[in-house]
Amino acid sequence: MNVQKVLLKGGAGIGGTVLLAGAMWMYSLKPKVEAQELEPIRGGGTVGEEVRNRDFSVRVEKVEAAKSLAPGLSFGNPPAVGTDGIYLIVRVRATSHREPLELRTAELETPGGFTFKEDPRTGSSAGGAQPTFQPMIWTPTAFVFELPKKRLEGAHLVVGTGGLLPQLSAAADIDLGLSGDRADELIRNAPERYDVRAGKP
Repeated sequence: MNVQKVLLKGGAGIGGTVLLAGAMWMYSLKPKVEAQELEPIRGGGTVGEEVRNRDFSVRVEKVEAAKSLAPGLSFGNPPAVGTDGIYLIVRVRATSHREPLELRTAELETPGGFTFKEDPRTGSSAGGAQPTFQPMIWTPTAFVFELPKKRLEGAHLVVGTGGLLPQLSAAADIDLGLSGDRADELIRNAPERYDVRAGKP
């Protein structure tokens, strides 16, 4: 009788442990599932390709890097806007499919789960609002990111319409082709005082 009680208690203990582990796994999984459900619908592509979704099309035309940015004001010889890392300038063209829209979100996603938002330094030549994209008209713009040099390799550009309900918005995920060699080349040849508006140092 005592042996039976011990076995029953042992079985209950093992069963309880399994149930607890399952509950913890489900709890840890739930935020990831919910996050995926709330992400915008993405279309994917590479540099030079037209990446389409239901709301807009976008094409990355050029990827550049800079050690510092030209100041927004030209008089008085103001200093360049520097960084401890590197500036990545991604030049794109985009058009909407149905109605005028803005690309409210622009991020770099890099290996290891790092994300860098477009956030041009105040006082640099990268300032200014993004344009409104019209149907049937391909409009150029540039996104400027500041990030550590070691995060350049493998970076993807993710741009989208944003909004209060991400799952109802559209986004494009574009592989920038930044292999280790390509990232090293960009860093090595990055100029000083790069003027984002003019597209040159």
